[in-house]
Amino acid sequence: MEKMNIRPSKTVSAGSLVGMIFMLLFGIGFFILVGTVLYDNDAPVLMKIVFTLFMIAWIATALFILVYHVLNITRAKGVPLIDIETESGPNANNSEGDPMQRLRGLEGLKNDGLISEDEYRQKRQEIIKEKW
Repeated sequence: MEKMNIRPSKTVSAGSLVGMIFMLLFGIGFFILVGTVLYDNDAPVLMKIVFTLFMIAWIATALFILVYHVLNITRAKGVPLIDIETESGPNANNSEGDPMQRLRGLEGLKNDGLISEDEYRQKRQEIIKEKW
């Protein structure tokens, strides 16, 4: 198994930082402005609770994304966003590439006399039977 990491580039993270700083400041300002109106005008308690929870989630999410992008910029190799495990090598998923390429390669082996006609037919049938 081979492990592959997907991460945003430093440039993407820098752009995202600008956006997340805006979203964080917007969230804080919105929380203060609307929260003041809700509490000054005796809004229903449930509305106050839902608004407060939503804004806490908004600000926490913005902070989380902000911290991620700061770490991605400051670390030498960045911070992986996604880890993917893949099989590699000639026997990965019992295939070595596109079936058409494999058939052409097999025919080349037969034409060069490296495999017999029977071996060619047998291997050709195996390749054709595989899922494409």
